[in-house]
Amino acid sequence: MSTATTTDRAELLREASLTVCGRREGKTRSCNSCLRKADAAVQLIKGPTLNTRLLPRVADIVCGSAGQPCGDCWEKATTLILELRG
Repeated sequence: MSTATTTDRAELLREASLTVCGRREGKTRSCNSCLRKADAAVQLIKGPTLNTRLLPRVADIVCGSAGQPCGDCWEKATTLILELRG
């Protein structure tokens, strides 16, 4: 990977992990758990295929649930998909 690509990916993960962790004024970093969740979500969202199960899968990753994501995590997943796919 080139340095530019590595930097772009790091920035993408930083932004995505802040969304997963919960953005608020003054917050500049996410926790490690949300960083791992963001990495999994970004791989799914930015992957080569988009399928109809994308939103529920991303919401489940963000929530860490076993198929029952909460409302906040559905909203975060929707935001991530719109930001990363758009």
